[in-house]
Amino acid sequence: MREITIEIDSNEEIWRYIDEKLNHIYISNFRPKSSFSWWKTDLKISESQTFENISVRNMSLDLQVDLTTLRKLIELNTQSLIIYQFDKPIPDTLLVAELMEQSKENILFQNGLKHSFFINFEFLTVKSFDENFIEDLQKNKR
Repeated sequence: MREITIEIDSNEEIWRYIDEKLNHIYISNFRPKSSFSWWKTDLKISESQTFENISVRNMSLDLQVDLTTLRKLIELNTQSLIIYQFDKPIPDTLLVAELMEQSKENILFQNGLKHSFFINFEFLTVKSFDENFIEDLQKNKR
């Protein structure tokens, strides 16, 4: 896997680096709020189970979204975000956080991973199995 780290001025700039040909997006450990304060929400656990008007904090979850939803998530301006782009649907059994580091890339590749994006404040690290994708980023900075 090749990688490049780019300094960015805003999360809106991130969209320039997303591969718009890949619509299977997995976001690992998404935190809708970066603060540790409590907030009221409805939490749907299943089709038949919803907890209404509960207080939550420090909520973290994995998301499977399309490009349209990804754009909205990027616009939230979160300080840290991990995005995986696949060329096929992500299996229910794939838990990225549970993968051992030494076999993680291989397992993700076997499941269709093409690119990953790690946003950490003003830095964006892009990793890709496609050398041409990284070379294009290096040449053009899109």
